[in-house]
Amino acid sequence: MREIDVMVKGEYNLCATLSLPPNLEDKYPVIVMVHGSGPVDRDENAKRLKINAFKEFATFLTGEGYATLRYDKRGIGESKGDYYKTGYYDLIEDAVDVVNFAKSHESIDEERIYLLAHSEGCLVSPVVHTRTPVQGMILLSPSAEPLAETTSWQRSQMKEDMQTLSGFEGWLLRFIKADKKLDKMNDKMTRKIKSTDATTIRYNGQKINAKWNREHEKFDVREYLKEVECPVIAITGSKDVQVKKEQVKDVCLLVKGECENYIVDDLTHVLRKTKVEHRFSSIINDYKKQVKHPIDSELMKLVSEWLKKR
Repeated sequence: MREIDVMVKGEYNLCATLSLPPNLEDKYPVIVMVHGSGPVDRDENAKRLKINAFKEFATFLTGEGYATLRYDKRGIGESKGDYYKTGYYDLIEDAVDVVNFAKSHESIDEERIYLLAHSEGCLVSPVVHTRTPVQGMILLSPSAEPLAETTSWQRSQMKEDMQTLSGFEGWLLRFIKADKKLDKMNDKMTRKIKSTDATTIRYNGQKINAKWNREHEKFDVREYLKEVECPVIAITGSKDVQVKKEQVKDVCLLVKGECENYIVDDLTHVLRKTKVEHRFSSIINDYKKQVKHPIDSELMKLVSEWLKKR
């Protein structure tokens, strides 16, 4: 694989890697990668958790004959801007700029552009498609509802953990009424975010992206999925505790184009499999062990086979 450092010009310059297959062609189909939430770089790595999903997908897909393009988020890695001042619609603008860059590149076939999105990237990608159409979308761990509904569901899992956990830890969580404290903390933070038009706030000593939160509050991806007419594949895992696994089917019911959906047994949100019990805290705490292993081969195969049919 040949890797080329490139710069995507927009409101802020974004640094990216264009990976080209070893076989020489005039123009390649390209897979543009759109990250999940958080301060992650072009490989989908954050300081606290290195998922490395996009680096692995780039290596795999270039070996299959596709070009790939992955970029550092605004304010992350080598890209300019301030991550904490970046709103949800800024993320969309940046992704549009990256797709348009791909379409204009001399090594890329502008009629064969595909998006590979993970988590929040699955909320961004349908909007991008309405702005600069692509030929297909690969949605990994997608949602088909507003983010607020997803995060509320996540909190319900956390509270269920607190109420049912055995042993001293479980007793202590129930004794201090941790489930009620979780709701109070969330309500307090939400009120603070909504009470200001500042891009960022401080809450419990942490810097919070208030602009991003407020914009997500008003956004419903379903309205954009209804406008998607290109082919789509939606994949999630049976042990993904960050999105509702059954929503891969909702994605396919919403889009206009052909759509395939899969729920991979034991797959989690970090795109690896685990044998730990299906409990929110157990799976989240297992992430650091999971990311020591490669991206799941069954997931890779599903993506590969879908692309070959296109």
